[in-house]
Amino acid sequence: MRKYKLIISALLITLVATSVYTGTTSAATGYQGYAIYRDGVFFGADWHAGMMDSAYSDYYLPVTHHSGSGVVKWDSWANFLDGNNFKGVYKPSGSIVENYRDLFVGKARALKDAQIGYTVWHMLNWDDADTSLGDWIDVDEITLIRCDGVIEYSYEWYGFRVYGNNDYWDITKAEMDNKEMHSVFTVTPKIQKDYLVLVTSSVPKSP
Repeated sequence: MRKYKLIISALLITLVATSVYTGTTSAATGYQGYAIYRDGVFFGADWHAGMMDSAYSDYYLPVTHHSGSGVVKWDSWANFLDGNNFKGVYKPSGSIVENYRDLFVGKARALKDAQIGYTVWHMLNWDDADTSLGDWIDVDEITLIRCDGVIEYSYEWYGFRVYGNNDYWDITKAEMDNKEMHSVFTVTPKIQKDYLVLVTSSVPKSP
């Protein structure tokens, strides 16, 4: 229950803050909060994923991602592509209002701020021996994460399903079955994108 109370609180705060600041209930612009992908992983067999933190690719440090080294970070468009081919901008299925996109951006930033290292085997890891864990994995309880885990965690924390069956799709749930549903043997960034909706295959530059 705690997770859903946090979601409602975050959405209300975002609605109020953007209304006060702009006089409207719209905040996210351009492609903020959408997932982005490029090829060039595992000798061309797979893709790499990131989250649009800024509205457009030509803004300063527009991407939040895990490059596979170090920790989750803000990065330049050139570093995200790393000499590879852009494959598209994607969003969760269903109606996504701008205020939810703000929440997606905020959750990806929280993963960045938590300085989480990398794992190849699962979308994310936590200390499954920790008996103090509740029903949901909070950001500060994640020990390692993959690039596609940044996307899936940011969306599924707010109930926007990406990959998985009806029982084990939610990567934010503290259950081993959910974790195993998201191993490298079941889903990768290239597979993940098939469970999202293509927004554009063009590089998301400023108009």
